[in-house]
Amino acid sequence: MATPTTLTLSCLVDGETTFNAFSVKAPPSGTVDDLKELIKAEIPNKLNGVDAMDLALWRVSIPDGDDNNKQPILLDQILEKKELKATRELSELFEGPLVKKTIHIIVQRPPPTCELVG
Repeated sequence: MATPTTLTLSCLVDGETTFNAFSVKAPPSGTVDDLKELIKAEIPNKLNGVDAMDLALWRVSIPDGDDNNKQPILLDQILEKKELKATRELSELFEGPLVKKTIHIIVQRPPPTCELVG
């Protein structure tokens, strides 16, 4: 089977409903780090103040049915997930055709930092 020239990945920020899903087009030869940059560029306001390198991306397979578009999707509640390493090529992680109407990537923001005021 021929490798696609572009992967269209459906993404969702952790804690949001599938109603807020968005797609990112990425080359299969790109890395997870490249994908982080594309995601940051796609939703800059949602990720304001967060560097792309600080995002954690998780491969998931969550059907985007009409019945689950109002419930927040929480990474902690997803049983089958895999954290993606920045150096991996997307073609290694997504072999074959992608399932349509499915969330492929959960975007996890870094934990908030606490600054001590003194």
